[in-house]
Amino acid sequence: MHLTTLCNTSLDNPTQRNKDQLIRAAVKFLDTDTICYRVEEPETLVELQKNEWDPILEWAEKRYGVEIGSSTSIMGPSIPARTREVLVSHLASYNMWALQGIEFVVTQLKSVMLTLGLMDLRLTVEQAVLLSRLEEEYQIQKWGHVEWAHDYELRELRARTAAGTLFVHLCSESTTVKHKLLQE
Repeated sequence: MHLTTLCNTSLDNPTQRNKDQLIRAAVKFLDTDTICYRVEEPETLVELQKNEWDPILEWAEKRYGVEIGSSTSIMGPSIPARTREVLVSHLASYNMWALQGIEFVVTQLKSVMLTLGLMDLRLTVEQAVLLSRLEEEYQIQKWGHVEWAHDYELRELRARTAAGTLFVHLCSESTTVKHKLLQE
C-alpha cells in the first residue's frame, strides 16, 4: 500500500512541487533532526544517545565532508550553511521520484541523517527505525510496553520506512544491457 501511495504521489504530484522544493523540504528537517537533539538527563539516556547516535553523525560528517553536531538546547544545533549546500547538492543528484521517496522517509524517521544512512546502505530499515525511536524505546524499557499501541506504531513505521527506502532504490537504479555480436 505504501509503495502504491508513493507511485501515485510521484505520478500525480498533487502538491505541484518541483525538484528544488522537494530538496528544500527534506533539508529543512536538518534543523530538527531527531539524532541532533540530545537530553541532559537521565544519565543512562544521555549515554545511550551518545553511543547510538554519535557514530551516525560521525559517519555522515565524514561521508559528506560536513559539520553537523548535536545540541541539548531547545534551539537545536547550529548547522553551517556549507553543510546545507553540500546536502542540497547531494540530494540534487536524485531524480524527482526518488526525492518523493526520500522526503517520505525523512518525515517518517524525523531525520535527514538516518535517511541518508539508509540510502547509502549504512543502516538497515530496522536499525534506522530503532535509532529514530531511541527515546521511546528507552521509555518503554523503563515504564513498560503497551502491546497493541507500541507494536502497531513500530510495525507501521517499519513498513513506511521500508517502502520509502525500496522506492528510492528502485527509482535510482539504472542498468544497461550490452549486446554482444556473435562471430561465426
